[in-house]
Amino acid sequence: MSELNRGGGDGPAAPSEFVGRHAELRQVDVLLGSPNARLITLVGPGGIGKTTLAAEAVRRYRDAARHTVYWTRLARLAPGAETGAVAEEVVQSVAKGGIAGRSAWDALVDTFSGGDAGETHRTILVLDNCEHVLDGVAPLIVGLLEVVPELTVVATSREPVGWIDEHLVAVPPLSSDHALALFRRRAQLTGRPIPEEPGQLAIAARICGHVDNNPLFIRLAAARLLHRPPAIVLRELSGDTDDRRMQWSHGARGGVGERHRSVRDVIAWSYGLCTDREQLLLDRMSVFATGFDTDSDETPSGGADSDAIAAVCADPALPEQDIDRLLERLVERSLLSVHITAVTVRYYLLESVRVFVRDRLSVRGDDLDEVRLLARHRRYYRDRVAAGPATWYGPREQGWLDWARAAWDNILIAIETSLADPEEAVVGLETATTLMALRVPFITGSNRAITGLTEQALEATRFVDPPPTRLRINATALVGWIAIWQGRHVYTAQLLDECAAECLSDPDLRRRWRESTAVDIGLPAAVEFTWGLELLLVHLDLRAVDVLARARRKFAAAGDRAGEQRSELFEALTCANLGDADLALNVARGHLDRAVASDAGWAISWAELAWMIAVSRHGDPHEAVKLGQSTLERVLTTGDTWTAGWVAHFITMALTYILSARIAAGDAGRAALTAAATRIAHLQGGIATLHRSMGIVADRVTLVARGTAHAIEVATSVIGAETYTAAAGRGARLRPEHDELQRFLLGRLAIDQVPRPRPQVRATASRWHELTPAEREVAVLAAAGWANSAIAARRGSSIRTVDAQVAAVRRKLMAATRADITWHVPDHLEERLRLESEQRAMRTQLRP
Repeated sequence: MSELNRGGGDGPAAPSEFVGRHAELRQVDVLLGSPNARLITLVGPGGIGKTTLAAEAVRRYRDAARHTVYWTRLARLAPGAETGAVAEEVVQSVAKGGIAGRSAWDALVDTFSGGDAGETHRTILVLDNCEHVLDGVAPLIVGLLEVVPELTVVATSREPVGWIDEHLVAVPPLSSDHALALFRRRAQLTGRPIPEEPGQLAIAARICGHVDNNPLFIRLAAARLLHRPPAIVLRELSGDTDDRRMQWSHGARGGVGERHRSVRDVIAWSYGLCTDREQLLLDRMSVFATGFDTDSDETPSGGADSDAIAAVCADPALPEQDIDRLLERLVERSLLSVHITAVTVRYYLLESVRVFVRDRLSVRGDDLDEVRLLARHRRYYRDRVAAGPATWYGPREQGWLDWARAAWDNILIAIETSLADPEEAVVGLETATTLMALRVPFITGSNRAITGLTEQALEATRFVDPPPTRLRINATALVGWIAIWQGRHVYTAQLLDECAAECLSDPDLRRRWRESTAVDIGLPAAVEFTWGLELLLVHLDLRAVDVLARARRKFAAAGDRAGEQRSELFEALTCANLGDADLALNVARGHLDRAVASDAGWAISWAELAWMIAVSRHGDPHEAVKLGQSTLERVLTTGDTWTAGWVAHFITMALTYILSARIAAGDAGRAALTAAATRIAHLQGGIATLHRSMGIVADRVTLVARGTAHAIEVATSVIGAETYTAAAGRGARLRPEHDELQRFLLGRLAIDQVPRPRPQVRATASRWHELTPAEREVAVLAAAGWANSAIAARRGSSIRTVDAQVAAVRRKLMAATRADITWHVPDHLEERLRLESEQRAMRTQLRP
């Protein structure tokens, strides 16, 4: 008979609450079945479920065959206990008849060698909680494995035992679905279950995410439901200085070791096992953004590489040459997470650890305090971003873009933390301006966030002496560029007027500057560029070519290759969309040839887009569709959804030209016409969803809206308005995060294969009603970009009152930045939000 020796109650009973862990169970089962796996160590941070996983894995394995299992918990041993003390603890758990005058070693050897004879018999020793006695337990394990051939040791530890033939099983956080399932189970125990309601489920899922999907932390969070509704529990998990998880009262004490009674206890136990320098590095890393665990090697998970960490954290007390080894040790101790791809290694703190070490940093009193660390962090990312233009329009641009995606959260932190100090805000504004100039907010889908931060940086730098006038003009013009894609045309026009007023001294020229499309009146290149886009995208005015050509020459004279290329691209797009056949085909072809010669992937894709548009209008739209699919195939591999969205839009336009031609020719194939029109409707729905996910209001961009209206008109003439609406609705289910629009266009996904989503609401909708009426008003104005001083003037209150109200709004809505408030505004207020953005009573001026 198989046996689980509980050692007087030290060993756990079969887990009564086991969720997920299918992959880890399979991995442990395979290792237990292998004669070569003698030491199997389950490694992970505190509370992650190593003991529960070990118990379930051993139970399943033992039940399937004749094996003897012994279990020893080492938690009672003092940190650093020697091998003899560890052996004595194991003997007390496993020796049935005592040691009878024998040494602990002899008793263990006799016990583990005393099983039934036979090839299939194995003895399994589970050593639980090893991390604090590794120096003592490792020699014991190695010695036992050498003299007892049939013995297998399963260890649980926050770091590896260190034997050369050790098999490590990493125990990661639960998946999002399993984390939510566990939270709901625990909520049920409190008598406050989570209903099957999308808003409440979204809050519960966010709580799980904020506690890192850690099973123990999820249990502690669910226990808070005895005292708080889920929305307030979520509010306690800000991840910032007002985060309250470290103050949560201890959880239920029955059978729970002291190190597992609170979030603080769990992390403090591992932290206390670190060396002084390991602790110092952890504390300093709290200025970096948190990351998240991901199953995909190619999915950015946040974090920073060792160069960034050394640049920010190193000093004489923490030499740069030691940083790499310290990082590796912290990963081994399960306090620091790592994401490794084929070419990168990025380190990051999970949110709970960051909250803990940020508190530690605040009380250290070192010369390199949080203020200085944040200044270093800010400049490091400003400098890395500033290196981007040198890589642009060449084969290195994709590598820089990949870095920017992975570093995006840290870049945003670098900008946001600059805003409190006008001089530092200049650094933040430099970073934001470069990012916008390189189109990164579009590529990352974060144009709203970067616009809001840039506007705040403009406000913060108003009183810098001497004023960074040129930087502020460039930033203002670039905000206007992004505002076009957000459908805020009045706002763009206002910003351009402000730029012109700042640059032009002649009052008459200030009033009539828009009449000078063919003449250089002295506007900076960035202003010319945004003006040219306004003429193209809003007014469908071919004179955009003159303005964009002038911008191109000015960028070239300044040595700004990225700006030069960007302007040339939109010259080609203007000609392709608005020009006659000769102009469209010649300009687009020339631009494509130059882009191909540059070997710059992003530039080639957009040059192909311009050529595709020209060919659709003045050549064979079938050829345009094929080219568009080829381009889509390439950008699908780079994760460039911004380019993919516009390629999909203009493929749809080409398909519309084809359908129109068939209708005009009297094509009698009704089924084929219906299929083509239905496909256009599916695509329109998918494109609208993709654009919304990136913060693009395409139906307010005149050039895009014109094409969309034509496609709807043609498709509706075939299938009718009701059928078109239903088909577009099905297409709207194509999920941007899974590249389903791209796969559908490439024939790799049928529309019927797209799952019907569960009813969706804003994850934050249930918290908006918690704002007071005054806070809701302030939240709308803040989301629309109004400065606190302007809100105070608008509402007739003091700036101090508005400061407090904005802080309360951010806290209640869990908005990490002021810009994030936008995402919490309910749908029915979207139109008001747009109007407030366009009609602000007090716009940030270029100088006081």
